[in-house]
Amino acid sequence: HHHHHPPKTFTPSSLLSFSTLLLLFAISNALTTSSPSNNNNNNNKSPSTPILRQPIGRITNLQRVKIDLEIDDIFYAQPNMDVHADKAFRIKLTSLYDELIKDGDVVLDMMSSHVSHLPNKQLGRVDVHGMNQAELLANKARIETNGKIFLRNLNENPSFLDLINTNASYDAILCCVGVQYLEEAEAVFAEVGRILKPGGVVIVSFTNRF
Repeated sequence: HHHHHPPKTFTPSSLLSFSTLLLLFAISNALTTSSPSNNNNNNNKSPSTPILRQPIGRITNLQRVKIDLEIDDIFYAQPNMDVHADKAFRIKLTSLYDELIKDGDVVLDMMSSHVSHLPNKQLGRVDVHGMNQAELLANKARIETNGKIFLRNLNENPSFLDLINTNASYDAILCCVGVQYLEEAEAVFAEVGRILKPGGVVIVSFTNRF
């Protein structure tokens, strides 16, 4: 049994890493849970068999209508070289990445921009996904590792098929201040499960303006 002891003081920054770690824990649990068989007698299946692709449950009563109904592609047509989070958040995020991402890791930064907030490490490759090519072309972590660019509106097509067809490709998948814009989060995270290596890490972060 894992006991998570919350930090004693819930400053926004410690709350960020705590909620991120809880989410990591939930995702790694979801990816390694074996299917319970009737009366727990696992005659023909070893209990540790990981299920790589679980059925996608879609939460039916979720409000998915965006506040801003303008088509996303119009909004993202112009490059935006701003940073969407304050400095304390970015420092905290980079140190969390530093803790969880290893040298040599192959990384996908989903819903990325011109900056990925990665620590100074010798990463195998940093691929970036987003909706604005100019921003992704300017991403330094991608340039330094000769990473790929994936352009896709995940609300129109909530999958990475035809962009990333090889399962278990990434050691780490990151999603910084973007998750709240996903309308079909269940389908997208099923895809994240497909392209993540066994034992890989998914780090989802957002600010308190979420």
